[in-house]
Amino acid sequence: MTLAETEQIFAYWAAHPPVYLMAQAIARMLGWKPAEPAATSLDALAAMAPPGVAIAAAGSLGMPAPLLDVEALRARNRARLSNRLPSG
Repeated sequence: MTLAETEQIFAYWAAHPPVYLMAQAIARMLGWKPAEPAATSLDALAAMAPPGVAIAAAGSLGMPAPLLDVEALRARNRARLSNRLPSG
């Protein structure tokens, strides 16, 4: 993005501010104050999920438990492959 394009965007925002900024300004005029961010340690920040990622407790979605046994996975794949191949 060039400086000229950036200037056009900022000029547009000055004439037509985003709705969330307008709502925030009106709420502040009415006495609303945003919540203070909670002080967190660096370890807590590192353990947090990235923004926009949905996290569900294990087993809460009704999904079967993951199969992590490599030999069992290979056997299942061999069985599937043998069912598809024509015999002879």
